[in-house]
Amino acid sequence: MADVTALAPEPAGSGIRVEVDGGPFATVSAEDVRELRLAVGEALDDGRLSSLVARAEVFSARTVALRILAARALPSREVARRLMRKGHAREAAEAAVRALVEVRLIDDAEFARHYARTRARRSRFGPGRLAGDLRRLGLAEREAEAAVRDALADDGIDPGALLREAAAKKMRALAGLDAATKRRRLKAYLLRRGFAVTDVIEVVKEALAG
Repeated sequence: MADVTALAPEPAGSGIRVEVDGGPFATVSAEDVRELRLAVGEALDDGRLSSLVARAEVFSARTVALRILAARALPSREVARRLMRKGHAREAAEAAVRALVEVRLIDDAEFARHYARTRARRSRFGPGRLAGDLRRLGLAEREAEAAVRDALADDGIDPGALLREAAAKKMRALAGLDAATKRRRLKAYLLRRGFAVTDVIEVVKEALAG
């Protein structure tokens, strides 16, 4: 058995430091303290000590996740991946992410729609590139494709118009090159940006003819 000898709030409300047998043992949330029924002088058996350790690991992962999200919004799987790269156990990382999803501090659907809207307008990326980027960030294929489709439709963004804008911009950069080189480089550029092959071929013909 071990005894709780102190419960001390951390600075800036960042948690409750739990001391056991006179020394620092773990930092957890105030909710954890309530749920584990921790109190100074309380004796903890091995089971409650293990629960306290597990709660502390999740609390630590959640704290790091909040710092990550303060810098940049990310989807749930990417946040979990980053936590694990920082050394947090998978179970703790996933539990922390679930808690943040529950309070909507992580919202995969909203993230995906915002990502698609901003990348389409700012970078003139096509649907294929947008969906591929979202999949690499951990979204399922159907979820990524639906988010791109809905975001572009809701925002009135026409992929065909994006394709022609991207082609026009690239053509200005290719001025002075021969037609064959322009065709090859323009086609490769537009395909990398995620536009459909058939659409790219048509727009390349238009750009070189015009």
